[in-house]
Amino acid sequence: MNMFEEIEKEKQDLPKIQNITKEVSHYSFNGYQKFAIVVYLVCFCFGILLGNLFPACGTSSNFYGTCTTTEFNFSLMLFFWFISFLVCLFFFALGHIISLLTSINEALRKSA
Repeated sequence: MNMFEEIEKEKQDLPKIQNITKEVSHYSFNGYQKFAIVVYLVCFCFGILLGNLFPACGTSSNFYGTCTTTEFNFSLMLFFWFISFLVCLFFFALGHIISLLTSINEALRKSA
């Protein structure tokens, strides 16, 4: 058994852009999924704003630890992006579950 022959048998071409867009264009989002996408876009911008509003201390001076220079709070921005991603993913998944249940209900009504 030649491993390269096995790979050639199993090898598949990567999907073309046109095929991917055809598959995605057939999918319609429901209200929960649209809400999740809009909220994530707003939270994405708000994360950048939070990183700028609450800067991190770049260098401190003296015994009291006063900040002499401040810089963009990258960790706060990433934390906010991560939390908003999880929340929006929850809403998007909830919308996907509802759409699956709706399609199952329609299929059951057609068969009955």
